[in-house]
Amino acid sequence: REYSIEALAERLRDPQPDRPARPSPTSRSLASAARASSYSRPAPVRFASHAVGTGLGRQYPFVLCYHGVGSIAGPSDPNSIFVGRSLFESHLEVIAEQGYELVSVGELWRHVRDGSGLGLGSVTFDDGLVKTVREGLPLLLERGVRCSIFVPTGLMGQPHPDLHGELIVSAEEVCELAAAGVEIGAHSVDHLPLNQLSYADALDQMRRSRADLEDLLGEPVTAMAYPFGAFDRLTTAAAKQAGYEIACACSGPGPWRAMSVPREPVFASATPLRLRLKMAGLYGPAYAMVGDRGPLHRLRSARIRP
Repeated sequence: REYSIEALAERLRDPQPDRPARPSPTSRSLASAARASSYSRPAPVRFASHAVGTGLGRQYPFVLCYHGVGSIAGPSDPNSIFVGRSLFESHLEVIAEQGYELVSVGELWRHVRDGSGLGLGSVTFDDGLVKTVREGLPLLLERGVRCSIFVPTGLMGQPHPDLHGELIVSAEEVCELAAAGVEIGAHSVDHLPLNQLSYADALDQMRRSRADLEDLLGEPVTAMAYPFGAFDRLTTAAAKQAGYEIACACSGPGPWRAMSVPREPVFASATPLRLRLKMAGLYGPAYAMVGDRGPLHRLRSARIRP
């Protein structure tokens, strides 16, 4: 089924099914210090810790970064960023089977910061594509799940410059989604790689996009996502100066830092098994070991040489 923006907003306003009460923070207090330190450990140690913890049933917090949900012709999606509706639905089923509760990325960050992030995850969408809202969002709504959408404010209501005419939601549609409970975050003004701009220009993109959304919505906008997931030390400093509570990366697992919240990019190739690895923060390290350039691949190749 496809939904209009108006119908989606109305569904979001409807009361959602009651969800089980979350465990109180006190039930997690004994492990809080260990969890907090694990988020800032060096990558190999963090990988090993997560692998062991996952094997023992620990539900580490995660953020998934989608761009497009829905069908699109192959030549129009050379980077395979569009996930089919049925595959996206299977992803939600995997998340539910694992026992996670999905919240907005802003809420998730606050739980992680306070030491109560276990068992929580977040689904985010970059670019605010109309097709994603109409084909992907209903699957979340049917499950009573909230999400976060990051919008390039200078392109609202226009075709995406890199996606062959795929439309970005309009200002009116952004208001309807926000009023219905979707977390709206900034994604710069012009969808530029901010780490390739001067500090002043990157700061301007972040400040103006935040101001645009706050003027539009009449409420604070505290979250942003870096276009293309591209950031560096100066970019994160500019995001902090621009007044954001969090800024989201999109480059796989990493330490939880306010100006570079780690998100796992999700592509059309994300099978349920790969998604489970991404949720556990293990996909990137595992691929580095067994992928085409990994040490295990080189070892196997050496063994089969005549």
